[in-house]
Amino acid sequence: MTRPPFPPTRPVARDVSRRAFLAALAAGTATIGLAGCTVISGGAVAADQQGIRLSKDPASGREHVVEMYNIWGGTLGNAWVMLAELYERSQSHTGVRVTYAPLSGNTQIRLQTAIAAGTPPDLAFCTPEEYPQFAGYGVVTRLDGYMAKAGLGEADYAPAVWKQMTATDGIWAHPILVDVNFPLFWNKKVFAAAGLDPETPPKTIDELDRFSDAILTKDGRRVTRIGTIPWDYYGFSNSMFTMGFAFGGKFMSDDNQVATPDDDNIVQALQWMCDYAKKVGGASQLAVTAPSQTLPTIASGNVGMAPMTTTDSSNVYKQGDKAKVELGAALFPYAEGLGQPGGATWLGGYDLFIPKESKEHDAAWDFLQFATVSDKGTESNYEYGTLLPGYTKSPVLEEFRKDPNVAIYREGLLAARNIRPTIPVASTYATALDVAVSSAIYGKTTPERALQSVASQVNSALDEFRKEHP
Repeated sequence: MTRPPFPPTRPVARDVSRRAFLAALAAGTATIGLAGCTVISGGAVAADQQGIRLSKDPASGREHVVEMYNIWGGTLGNAWVMLAELYERSQSHTGVRVTYAPLSGNTQIRLQTAIAAGTPPDLAFCTPEEYPQFAGYGVVTRLDGYMAKAGLGEADYAPAVWKQMTATDGIWAHPILVDVNFPLFWNKKVFAAAGLDPETPPKTIDELDRFSDAILTKDGRRVTRIGTIPWDYYGFSNSMFTMGFAFGGKFMSDDNQVATPDDDNIVQALQWMCDYAKKVGGASQLAVTAPSQTLPTIASGNVGMAPMTTTDSSNVYKQGDKAKVELGAALFPYAEGLGQPGGATWLGGYDLFIPKESKEHDAAWDFLQFATVSDKGTESNYEYGTLLPGYTKSPVLEEFRKDPNVAIYREGLLAARNIRPTIPVASTYATALDVAVSSAIYGKTTPERALQSVASQVNSALDEFRKEHP
């Protein structure tokens, strides 16, 4: 089969050189960072968090030493240190240096600088949406050969995880933690107060609408209790992905070559979001949380339903006021006739990749494999960070199944078929959606025009990338 010209998500295994990466970095087009796309957070290190470590020196006397850049703070950052020490205890040939290299804003400045200088670490993080760009720049190591030797293939991963890993013509990164976006949590106390069955969540968008109507409470024009806030699911772009998938929309063409945010179903989803905002009196009229609240909005006792990440739901379960909130969890609703049960669920998260100019490719893969698919490695990530692996043969999935607080994430992982666009200009896509969806929600443009604008911006950016990196 003939490959299409300038395939945007099929980078070949070539070295475009540090000079090309430096040029891209100077032009601001190399974006090794969150790019507004992730919804996972590790938190900052508080003064009273004794024992938290974000860096470590390698074990002494080892033939090989690999360095991993750790972008995380708090308990999640500490989890990588614990994992590295567990790996060192499992063998005698390789030590692991964990270097704390936090984000600056949404950008991995230290990593970018190290790659450009030709002195990268042996392992680093990226989102599944970012690796096509890095592969296009020629700064990552292809993993297909390592995967084949390890006997790893499609049958070992959840369907949407494998879809993420193979969106290009090669495997360039491996999932280390999977973000299931999003289970819907509902507050049973709010349901009961609104006269709804506290044990019955909405299964469809129509039910979500009806439940929201029952929950809505106002003080004059101000909304003091609301069913859900569909434009505030971890930002406008993540909200649009969730609702777009719920309505059966496709954000990319089947061959992953053309961005399709103006898909009719996605337009309908944004129209529903805009209509919902108008129905409650406008997105600016919400007064449901106190300024001092640090937990997710559902913990206020004034929000009936909200999606949450594992970190946020865990915090609400542990720290939420039991007099205000009692959580239930289910897969996110779908639009009947357009979407399908479980269809709103999509995957994000983080991968590990091996920079091309690192010095210890084989040793780095050995640690990467231990971290992502071994029983001990995935169990460590679960114990210290409640991290969900994409590798479905891990015994950790059984631990998720048995824990009622996180079982829904396992269900979502196995049910998901959708992923966020995995293309070299994923950050452009997310940013364009943030601006356009916000404009539509606040009545500055129509849903159709907003999403047409996104399509134009993203496809222009794709064309430009193809010309620069044929």
